[in-house]
Amino acid sequence: MAVTAVQPPPQQGAAALDPMRHHKHYKEAEGGGSPYAGGSSFMERVSEAVASGMGTVGFLVVSSAIILAWVLANHVIHFLSDSWEGLLNGKGFDPAPFILLNLVFSAVAFYTGALVIIAQKAQTRTDKANEEAAAKHRDELSQYQSDLLKRNTDLTEQIHTLSEKLSALTEEVHEATCPRRSAPPA
Repeated sequence: MAVTAVQPPPQQGAAALDPMRHHKHYKEAEGGGSPYAGGSSFMERVSEAVASGMGTVGFLVVSSAIILAWVLANHVIHFLSDSWEGLLNGKGFDPAPFILLNLVFSAVAFYTGALVIIAQKAQTRTDKANEEAAAKHRDELSQYQSDLLKRNTDLTEQIHTLSEKLSALTEEVHEATCPRRSAPPA
């Protein structure tokens, strides 16, 4: 049996050595932005940024401060300048039922809902892309491990063959160089 060297599988450039190469859809995609990665369009990036900001304590603090300032500017400051008459008559720029303030809150609720939905869709596409990339990576690793196991088995068989040949050659050399001693004298 002839001994042949086992060559490793061909690599496709430096990318073949990168175990995370399938997750590059965030940065590299054919024809521009990735069809899966979240934030691939300007509106999706804006939506995700706004939705992330709205889900924070800072957003609640700032919103509460704006509401408090609205009420203070509309009634308390007017109250201080016109005394009780300003408070009782509701002579602010947004009278007592706060119609304008309610309109602002309605608009914020509308845009918040829309932005959250857009961000969720983008996140779903990102999750799908990550799952596909992870599955492809697992398949590639499995194939690579199978190839390594086959190469290891081939090498083990070659080593066994060489060991047998080496043993036979050692015996031949031993017989040729070390004549058998005759039986020792009694």
